Amino acid sequence: MKIAYFGYDPLSSCLDVFLTSGYQFAVIYTGENSVYSEKVIQFAQNNNIPLCFGKPNLTEMQTLLEQGVELFFSAEYPWKIPVPVALKYAINVHPTLLPEGRGMTPLPHLILKNSNHAGVTLHKLSNEFDTGDILLQKAISLDEQENFDSLSTKIFEQTPELLSTLLSNLDLYYHHSQIQGEGSDWEPITEQQQTLDWRQPTAQLLITLRAFGSLGTYAEIAGKTCVISSAKGKCYQHNHSVGQVLVNNERYITIATIDGELFIPKKSLLWRHL
Repeated sequence: MKIAYFGYDPLSSCLDVFLTSGYQFAVIYTGENSVYSEKVIQFAQNNNIPLCFGKPNLTEMQTLLEQGVELFFSAEYPWKIPVPVALKYAINVHPTLLPEGRGMTPLPHLILKNSNHAGVTLHKLSNEFDTGDILLQKAISLDEQENFDSLSTKIFEQTPELLSTLLSNLDLYYHHSQIQGEGSDWEPITEQQQTLDWRQPTAQLLITLRAFGSLGTYAEIAGKTCVISSAKGKCYQHNHSVGQVLVNNERYITIATIDGELFIPKKSLLWRHL
């Protein structure tokens, strides 16, 4: 079966599933010169698969249909994909247990909310993001110290197994899909949500840092804006001003919080130039 693939590196683990299952890639849509598309681009080049870096439009999608493509598959692809009416299969991967957690950036929300809706959902593509009928799902539990990167890894590693199950009997699953219930829509993450507020308890600051991990969390230190990827904290009573720099040496910087301090390794800190 011919497939058109749309996706970025966070779910590039799906590519090998199609290859080993005997699917033929007609084209791969991804981002050009992006750190988030390097693996996808390398896969396409290694297997002589045409690449497309533009946003898909209906004319292009109709041409793919005429070329014999029967399946559109989307995995971590941010643009809406026009689906021709006559297309046989159109499937997306979403990293929550739909219908809960619809939206473009669910992973930080899962950690910020300590949600029990983490998981992988394979569902039909539809006119509205993340609303298509559900084909298969698998729950993923959050560890006590789960962060953006560890959760991303779980999804990367567990999605191929679910996809393999789907492809083993695609017709059956596709034609016995389940309509989504009411569920919930999670708004895109704002910069305010991604910014540390030194007036918050240390525990909450650490949750925010875990929610964004290597994506980075913004903070203001000594009047300058920086991006932090990880830190440690401890609680104790003190008389320091909130946000005060307590230690600043070659290896780390320590900031006073309302109920303790945050210890930030310099290798986890990048000053942001506005």
